[in-house]
Amino acid sequence: MYMRRLLLVLVAMLVALAACGPAPTPEVIVQTVEVEKTVEVEKTVEVPVVETVEVPMVETVVVEAEQPGQLSFAGHQYFNMSFGPGDPPLEAMRNLAQEAYPGMDVQLILQPLEAPKWRDNLVTYFVAEDPTVDLLYLAGYWVAEFGDAGWLLPLDDLVDPELLAKFDQEFLDIFTYDGKLVGLGPAWGGIGGLFYRKDLLDEYGIDPPETYDDVIAACDVIQAEQPELGCWDWPAMRDTVLVNRWSEFLHGFGGTYLNDDGTCAMSSPEALEALEFMVMVFEDGYTPEEALSWKEEDSEVRFISGETIFLSGRQSTMLRLDDPGSSNVVDMWGWIPNPAQPGGRHSGFTEYWAFAISKFTDSPEEAVGVLEQWASLPSMKNFNFAWGPIQGNRDVYSDPDVIAANPNLPLIEEVAATALAPMPTSNYGEVSDILMSEIHSALSGLTTAQQALENVCSAVDAISVAP
Repeated sequence: MYMRRLLLVLVAMLVALAACGPAPTPEVIVQTVEVEKTVEVEKTVEVPVVETVEVPMVETVVVEAEQPGQLSFAGHQYFNMSFGPGDPPLEAMRNLAQEAYPGMDVQLILQPLEAPKWRDNLVTYFVAEDPTVDLLYLAGYWVAEFGDAGWLLPLDDLVDPELLAKFDQEFLDIFTYDGKLVGLGPAWGGIGGLFYRKDLLDEYGIDPPETYDDVIAACDVIQAEQPELGCWDWPAMRDTVLVNRWSEFLHGFGGTYLNDDGTCAMSSPEALEALEFMVMVFEDGYTPEEALSWKEEDSEVRFISGETIFLSGRQSTMLRLDDPGSSNVVDMWGWIPNPAQPGGRHSGFTEYWAFAISKFTDSPEEAVGVLEQWASLPSMKNFNFAWGPIQGNRDVYSDPDVIAANPNLPLIEEVAATALAPMPTSNYGEVSDILMSEIHSALSGLTTAQQALENVCSAVDAISVAP
């Protein structure tokens, strides 16, 4: 109790003192107070949104590159061979095709050298309308048959007119059927003539033979002193080449293929005399029996080797005759038109070959473009160097390189004046088969010359009147 009273007294005294003195300075007291308060705050929140949007897409498509084109060409093994300073023709032909169509490949469909088998192969393709063959090497004696059947693509409105103007009309005519040009050439042309040993004839004072009798007489004189020499070589195998030689003998003795009325004239007295003469040269040994199985290149071997006096052959043989590496008769030979008996005509059978296009090709535009390249000066010039004359493109003969490389062009021009065309028939293949069979039988001694020719005309006339 006492303490309580004391505390009150003290408080009263403090109050009295405060009332008597100056006002005291207020004391600021800073105090942190935790207060919980709910505040409304606006807040922007980014929320992921799944949205479907149509966006243009650039799509990369892998496309196989177009493969280089390919054309097929029906030709023989000689396209891979050169007999002179030119490139093998197929090599040059492929290069030219690629110039026109980069990447273009030309495949050779190899054909037999025997023309009848070759012709049969082509006919098989055509009859089946098979597009396997795009381009082909066309013989002049197939033009009527293939043209009549409509198997070849007409070229008149497809080939560059400026290129066509480079070819003489007679060349174009050979490869024209029913007013339509079906082949362009020749890329090579053969014409038959008589090679002779100029050195031997000069030695014995013998003039180059004008008649067939002159050939035999020259052999008799020379062989009397040099019996080791052969007389007269020529190819007589059962092939088209025999038909070519027969044609020359036939016209050389005054005969002809057909009468004015279109019937067979090859059993006439003149024709019989021609075939009997051919038989005689085998029987009497002027031509060796093995010639009955000779192709053209086989028949050339002995003449090039200097072992025989005469050779019936084409101008392409010249390339080998003046080759010191393979010939023993360099500068020792001559070439003249084939002989002819009185009343006959000097006749060189023409075998011209051109480029043509199958009607059934799948690539006609490319085939025409390649054909134009093959008929151009660079191609024809190479054929001249590789195989020798004759070419259809006239620019070849004004080319200085060609003139320099062909010193024998005057000889060729003389023989070319005796040109003999193939028999004008659309059945040439069948007629040729008949002739080669019957003529070969007579030369082999299996039948007489008269019977052989009677068989020929009987069969030819039957073909001519067949529907």
